[in-house]
Amino acid sequence: MLSIDDCIIATNEEWDEVWRESESATYFHSREWAETWYTYTNGAMSPQPRKIIFSDGKTVLLPIMCQNYYGGIIKRYALTGPHFISKYGNWLSRTLVNEQHISLLTSYIINTFKNVTWQLNPFDKYSKQIITESKYVTRVPHVAYAIDLTKGENVIYSNLKPSCRNHIKQAVRNDLRVSECTTIDYMKIYYDIYLDNVKRWGNKSPYTLDWKLFEILIKKNSATKLWLVWHNEIAIAGCINFYSNGKIIGWHMASLTKYLHLRPVHLLEYSMIKDGISNNYSWYDMGTDAGSQGLRNFKKSFGPEKLMCDKIYAWHPVLMYLVRLRNIIRYNKTQSI
Repeated sequence: MLSIDDCIIATNEEWDEVWRESESATYFHSREWAETWYTYTNGAMSPQPRKIIFSDGKTVLLPIMCQNYYGGIIKRYALTGPHFISKYGNWLSRTLVNEQHISLLTSYIINTFKNVTWQLNPFDKYSKQIITESKYVTRVPHVAYAIDLTKGENVIYSNLKPSCRNHIKQAVRNDLRVSECTTIDYMKIYYDIYLDNVKRWGNKSPYTLDWKLFEILIKKNSATKLWLVWHNEIAIAGCINFYSNGKIIGWHMASLTKYLHLRPVHLLEYSMIKDGISNNYSWYDMGTDAGSQGLRNFKKSFGPEKLMCDKIYAWHPVLMYLVRLRNIIRYNKTQSI
């Protein structure tokens, strides 16, 4: 009978090697991404990768991150990066795994780390086989909107909704242009655009990222590319994408409220698609809709494929009780207003 024979701390070299060789891996599985958050959080979130060894000789790597709360009294784990801004988890492997491996891995992740957030990797065909059955586990449906770049520009353009094509044409008529920008000065310009977004979102924004993170990305992260949309020499929108393993991951996007009517975001998204095709990438991941109907309609207008990427929350029984108690208190407060 198949079993897990051992679990050891993975070396940096092992992590890098299996990440490079894994077809399903995204940038969020990389050691570089994990170490970005270690630096950004001043060590509060740290990489703790595990190498799992099965009785049949197969091995997988878990890119686990650990975040300390209340001075380390509570530990929260993630596959991979912080749950509020990172994306896809799962394991990394050079060899194919089967349903038995997946079942053992799922049980290991949930029972070993207990307090863990895990968003399934939409580019891993085995994600659909992951089953979580526990009263301490919550599974929230999510889909990623992704463009299959191997179809070519003609097919992709024909799949755009007419309104989307019109908005792209409108942006071109408005003399908007898109360019890749590589220096920290341009990243500062983008960060100001992002802060304008935060102001526009108001209370709907659950968090605000500090400048420190954007500085790390432009200075140290090899897979990071910053793109800006220009109008009369003014940067009015932009995005930060990650490029690795044949995939472009759209991670962060922002636009100035004043210029939204010029349709810079439509042009920006389509420019990312064209650039990905010309550089032989396989996928452009536009991300999820974050529960927003407006964002959902925007992404669907590009004719993407919907890939399953459910988010799994596993809780320690005591912590789950406290979370439920907190939610009840919050609910009662809202009812009394």
